[in-house]
Amino acid sequence: MDAGVPQRGSRLRPVAAGWLVLVAAALAVHAAVHGTPTADRVYLAVMWAAAAGAWWGAFRQGLRAPAVLVALGVTLTAVGDVFWFLQTWAGQAPDVSIADAIYIGGYVALGLGLWRMADTRGRTRGQQLDGWLDGAGVFVAVLILVWQLSVAGTVTDTTLPVLTRSVWALYPALDAAVIGLVFRLVATRTRGERAPLAVAVGAGCWLASDLGFLLLADPDPVSVWFDTGWLAGAVLLAVAAGSGGSATRSDAGEAVPGLARLAVSLGALLVPAGLEVLRGVTGAAGAPLTVFGGTLVLAGLVFLRTARVLRAEAAARALVGTQQRHSAALARHSSDAIAVLDEDGRLLSDPAWLAALLGGTAPRNSRELVDLCGIDREQAQAVLARCHQAGGTVVEAELTAVRDDELRWIGVRLVDLRTDPDVGGTVAHLTDITDRKRAEQALAHQATHDTLTGLANRALFADRVDQALRRRARGGPSGAVVFIDLDGFKAVNDSLGHQAGDALLITVADRLRSAVRAGDTVARLGGDEFAVLVEQADDGTDEVGATAARVLDVLGRPMHLAGQRVAISGSVGIAVAHDGATAESLVRDADIAMYAAKVAGRGRSVVFDPAMRAAALERRRLEQELTGALAADQFRLVYQPVVDLADERVVGFEALLRWESPTLGAVAPNDFVPVAEELGLIGDIGAWVLREACRTAAAWRREHAGAADTTMAVNVSAVQLASADLLDHVRAALAASGLPAEALVLEVTETALVDDPERAAESLVALRELGVRMALDDFGTGYSSLGYLRQFTVDVLKVDRSFVATIADDGEVPAIVRGLIDLGRALDLEVVAEGVETAAQRDLLAAGRCDRAQGYLFARPLEATDAELLLLGQRPGTPATGRARS
Repeated sequence: MDAGVPQRGSRLRPVAAGWLVLVAAALAVHAAVHGTPTADRVYLAVMWAAAAGAWWGAFRQGLRAPAVLVALGVTLTAVGDVFWFLQTWAGQAPDVSIADAIYIGGYVALGLGLWRMADTRGRTRGQQLDGWLDGAGVFVAVLILVWQLSVAGTVTDTTLPVLTRSVWALYPALDAAVIGLVFRLVATRTRGERAPLAVAVGAGCWLASDLGFLLLADPDPVSVWFDTGWLAGAVLLAVAAGSGGSATRSDAGEAVPGLARLAVSLGALLVPAGLEVLRGVTGAAGAPLTVFGGTLVLAGLVFLRTARVLRAEAAARALVGTQQRHSAALARHSSDAIAVLDEDGRLLSDPAWLAALLGGTAPRNSRELVDLCGIDREQAQAVLARCHQAGGTVVEAELTAVRDDELRWIGVRLVDLRTDPDVGGTVAHLTDITDRKRAEQALAHQATHDTLTGLANRALFADRVDQALRRRARGGPSGAVVFIDLDGFKAVNDSLGHQAGDALLITVADRLRSAVRAGDTVARLGGDEFAVLVEQADDGTDEVGATAARVLDVLGRPMHLAGQRVAISGSVGIAVAHDGATAESLVRDADIAMYAAKVAGRGRSVVFDPAMRAAALERRRLEQELTGALAADQFRLVYQPVVDLADERVVGFEALLRWESPTLGAVAPNDFVPVAEELGLIGDIGAWVLREACRTAAAWRREHAGAADTTMAVNVSAVQLASADLLDHVRAALAASGLPAEALVLEVTETALVDDPERAAESLVALRELGVRMALDDFGTGYSSLGYLRQFTVDVLKVDRSFVATIADDGEVPAIVRGLIDLGRALDLEVVAEGVETAAQRDLLAAGRCDRAQGYLFARPLEATDAELLLLGQRPGTPATGRARS
């Protein structure tokens, strides 16, 4: 904003004050030299200095119209003075001259400036009308006054020419108009504005000098006062022009109050009566018609102004009533309320404000207010005492309340205004903050609890474990952590969808709650990992072991999800508190023990032993290396031949996965396959195995006539069998390689089938519909249930190496082996014996009508080139070492 533009409420600036001092000094000099030739020059110098000051102020305001017009009025007056003095110095001083025309032009410019100074922007039409009525009343009163004192005598003086009488009479009339405009400006000025006051005093000086000049028959003896009045008026008008008189009024509510305006308007009625009194005292001639007409006009203006005041009062009363009704309506429908209490606890404010907060009941004093809110009296009294001690500072508090047997919260803000004459009491602002407090509690619960299951989350569980360890350090009960990881959760999530997975987690959470004591903490740490904090009498494992047993029992019970029967289990690790343990270390130890349980065969619990840390570190390292192994092309397949026992001809191969890690070296499948299953990598690895095995088998069948009927067997884990992607992976591998479906044999274990029988049966049916053959691997080592053979349609029955190893060289086939072979033939299945290492085992199996066999007797697992040589009837070069996982 331009610093040179005065703002609303600006006062006379220091520069303007300096001008006043200089001009006052000049006026004093003029008075001192009055009557001398120098006086005229001083007079003109002061006038032109006033004009220059007015223009300087107008330029500072950016040549705004009001300031320019006032400056123009002062300048025209100075020009008129120049003409008048020139005529006087020339000895030609007529009664009316060109100087008078210029003076009148100055009045017109000044009047327009005053009009613009009384800026009405931001004011209503009613406020503008009130300003005009006030100005018109003052104008009429002053006009009556100057008419009686001067104008009437001048107009009726026949000794003067008509033009002279008209011009001389015009000056007081113009002064009256200026006074009216000045009063309008003063009446509508904003608080702190000095410019309108300067204009008012300046115009008054001009009016007094004009009237004096006309009233006195010989004005020369006191002409110094008239000259000083004209000069002072010009100076004040110049100062007003440069002091921000045209500031924009943006807030009509800050205008000067109207009591003084009303007093002036009513006082104008005294002018006619006062003139009559003066005429009676002095015996001067009067003009009854003029006085009567002026009185009528004044009476009409005052009536309109009074009517406006009455209407404004009625509107104000109506507004107050509307505001009161508005406030009452808000109070009835608001959860906020205000109460003002005196020293004795009496209610000073309208009790209606409290009705909505208190269910429609309005209290009469502080005791009833506290009781109706349901706030404890001692609690309320303490807050009130704290407010009185605060010395006028706002005191805030949140108080609990019980109303209608429901816990609620009331927020209060109190301030002691007993010494304030407008209040005279303690102000209490009350708000029902129950919804906010409940929302805060919900947010706090969400921050410490699992959103899906409602169990404690990892942060809250760690805090509870930390508290238990501190209690143990003080001689309290000991603590133990039971870490639980679900076995088979990923398969459920992948096969049945995430909604079923969420439902499973919720069911598990409910079962865990039922398996622990009331004081134990159950938490979901993330994914399918859960934990239980068990507080027990000592550092033993009796109580925590019993808890782990109950957990395994409830997790082992089948559940129904998405219309299917689902069976899962849990691997449980136990860590008991010891000296130096922390919440982090205790949970970590339980986690390590859980991994040991999973490696040991799942569905069991293991107590942490410090030696497990090294194994856990190795496992973590294995996980890190395994994660990027497939992308780094670190896997390969080796092939163990399957021979027909009738002629020892190679009729097929079993593809076996091998991993050669750059840092870990050769890692056995039994070590890395379970980890791949847990990390969710087995799907991609299994898809690669299928593609590579099918590609190799298809190439052998195309390139070698003797291998036209060769089959390729691929092991499928339980996780793969439960995955919805297995069927797509098999279909894609067959399509990409061109291998006939009947040449592919997928081997599954009994365990893979019984983990989720219904899902396994669906997968087997879908795979067989592709034409793929199915083999039941390791038969007899697991459940050995004939019911599963009836439920799951397979093509090949593989006798586990552990049974084959029982065949001795004494010519006897153990009954268990003989029974398995007979069972396979009875079910019309192809029987394959694994792990054949001696000629005696081969001969006895052949004699026992076993169809096919594989083992070190025939060949170890071979690299692809060596396996191809074996197909051609040649002796392989360097056989692959290491026992096969079959």
